[in-house]
Amino acid sequence: MSDSPLGRIVRIQIQRSILKHNGVGYDPSPLLQVEEAAIGPRGITGLHEGSHVMDVNHAAHPLGRGGGRRTLSIGFTGHYRHMAARFGNVPVGIGGENIIVEHNGRLFPEDLAGTLVILGSSGEITVTGARVAAPCREFTSFLLGRDGVADRSEIADELAFLGEGMRGFIVDGSALERPMVVRVGDEMVLRG
Repeated sequence: MSDSPLGRIVRIQIQRSILKHNGVGYDPSPLLQVEEAAIGPRGITGLHEGSHVMDVNHAAHPLGRGGGRRTLSIGFTGHYRHMAARFGNVPVGIGGENIIVEHNGRLFPEDLAGTLVILGSSGEITVTGARVAAPCREFTSFLLGRDGVADRSEIADELAFLGEGMRGFIVDGSALERPMVVRVGDEMVLRG
């Protein structure tokens, strides 16, 4: 098996609570940037000021969002450059992905078919099954600077632009045996 480098991790963040409020809006203020996190079979927790902060998508989070089916989400800096070219100022990470990887190009789902491996501080962290994080009306309306949430028909072109992984990918880490540490600067590769 060979490894194809994707890039280094430049940002790790935790969603302390939900960002998308159905039909009402999108609020990125619950995002917490951290330098270190633990990825386990049930989700991700970030280390912040000596405490572990559980991501809202973690299977054990009290809100129970995602039911543990969303171990980790990944975005790429190249995608943020594309979004900024279309929408204006789009800060890296505003989409809420847990890990942002420095990668200049545009990646599609077929580009991530195989196994993603983070060469982490505690060993190799293997995640699989990259699937598209579907764009929502709330986030798209937020990028457009709208006060409210637009009807799907009004923003169909923008939703299509954000599709096919532009908004990020969700991966499965349920096969991990234990939580493993990941840090900003660790490298991500595609193994296949």
